[in-house]
This record gives sequence, C-alpha cells and structure tokens, in this order.
Amino acid sequence: MPRAPQAVPQPQVPEPSAAIDVNAEVGHLDRAITTALNAAVAGGLPNGYIVAVLHAHALKQTQLLLG
Repeated sequence: MPRAPQAVPQPQVPEPSAAIDVNAEVGHLDRAITTALNAAVAGGLPNGYIVAVLHAHALKQTQLLLG
C-alpha cells in the first residue's frame, strides 16, 4: 500500500526590511567612487591603471551574477 505524501516544511521568508532609497544609495556610491578616483589621480596613478582596475571589478561582478 503506498504511503501518503508527507508535508514538506517550507522555509521561513524573512519580513521585508524598511524601504531603501535606492537613488540615495547610488548617490553615496557615486560620491565614494569619485572621491577614490580623485585621490588616485592626485596620487599619480596612471589613468589607464584606474580604468583597468574598474573594468576588472565590473567583470568579476558580472561573473558572480552569471554564476
């Protein structure tokens, strides 16, 4: 005689946190990047190196998102 299927416990879904102002957070990120770039240029880092580092970070994030 086949057994009755057992109920599978569902994972608990966390309650949504307070709304995040995405525009404000992007603004903070933009200012932080601008400050870091200005400091790098003032420190004498070549522009090509700065571009290469930013490109490498963007590529790594893309790879992480795509799995």
